[in-house]
Amino acid sequence: MISLIRDLMIGVTLSCWVMSLYKLRDLARDPRNQPLRALCLALVGITVSLTLQPFMPTLDRALGVLDLARVLSNCLTLVAATAAQAFLLHLTGDDERTRRQVRHRTVALLASLAAIAVLFALTPARAALDDPRVAGGRYYGDPFDAPFLYVYLTYLGWSMAQVVVLAHRYARRTTRPLLRLGLRLIVAGAAWGLAYVLAKLTAVAAGALWPGSALASDAVVVFSFTVSILLILIGSTLPSWGPLVGLDRLCARAQAVADHHRLRPLQAAVHRVLPEVALLPEPRGAAGLLAVLRDPYLRRVRATVEILDGYATLRPWMSTALFDAVEDAGRRAGYGGDRLAVAAEATVLAAALDARAAGAPPAADHDELPHLPAGGAGGGEAAEQVAWLIRVARAYRSPEVTRLRAGWCPATGADGRNVERGRRVQ
Repeated sequence: MISLIRDLMIGVTLSCWVMSLYKLRDLARDPRNQPLRALCLALVGITVSLTLQPFMPTLDRALGVLDLARVLSNCLTLVAATAAQAFLLHLTGDDERTRRQVRHRTVALLASLAAIAVLFALTPARAALDDPRVAGGRYYGDPFDAPFLYVYLTYLGWSMAQVVVLAHRYARRTTRPLLRLGLRLIVAGAAWGLAYVLAKLTAVAAGALWPGSALASDAVVVFSFTVSILLILIGSTLPSWGPLVGLDRLCARAQAVADHHRLRPLQAAVHRVLPEVALLPEPRGAAGLLAVLRDPYLRRVRATVEILDGYATLRPWMSTALFDAVEDAGRRAGYGGDRLAVAAEATVLAAALDARAAGAPPAADHDELPHLPAGGAGGGEAAEQVAWLIRVARAYRSPEVTRLRAGWCPATGADGRNVERGRRVQ
């Protein structure tokens, strides 16, 4: 097991060198690209850090200071972690706020590196360079504990938590499937980085209390660190090399399948009330699944068009009074922005479906309602339109909208009594 993990780490180190050189080539072609510069710094930092680790005994003897190579490797890891944050920040913009956030993280990095250097200089060496354990290499496999280690782990843990937040936030905003997949791999890698920090702390404690557990705890530490680097490496470079091997087409196809699946509940609800909007026979069973997999793009377009046709047909049954009541209730509950807009839109759409199904007359105030759907329509990008309808479809089945629907009585028509009842339910 230990040998397998070490071999995996060697493979990851070689992969880091390959990808570092690949991205440095891109940087030479576009030297002013801020996200690319940060990414290259992150890749080079972690690549050199990994490369130093097998040669720590040799480097310590050459430099004449025990554990200096370990400190250098740790510092390079922190540089890489900070550069990874800068990379993700620059992906979202290049304004003054972004530059200020990068500067703050750079200051935090420099403060941590200074603290590590001071603590290392003030901490007596645990052994001499001519100690048989050091000369034989056994020293470097034993649990290591020193004051600077806790500064390293604290900053690394904070950095990995920041990477998780930043990558997850941007993954939710981007519409590029390959970039989204890469960012989610970065999230997973940073989570493994947090696991590495926890495993390292556990290994230090276990090594002090149960010296015989050092071998197993070291294997967990090395495995967590290696998996973290591997996932972040793949995720950060996937948008570059993915199209060369066809992953962009595969991801786009998978995204279309997923989008169709998420739109299906709202599409089915429209079909039940307005069967005339269906463009194709409904896919059912194994044959239907194969039809979706065979051409997911057509199925996604079909679902989107049918839902939009449903919006247009149901417009007369959409009540402005209900829309305003839901918005008021949402603001009182602390909703805002798109979350409030989605909840209001889904509720009005659900009420219109119920009213049409019950044979209720149209709402008297539908002409005053703003344009729906609110997101992605009216000239917006197709991907934005699909993303918005997916959010409406998700809200359509949510407990909040279900409660509002229970307070809407389409049989009585779209009048003020319905709205007051809706207000009481909230």
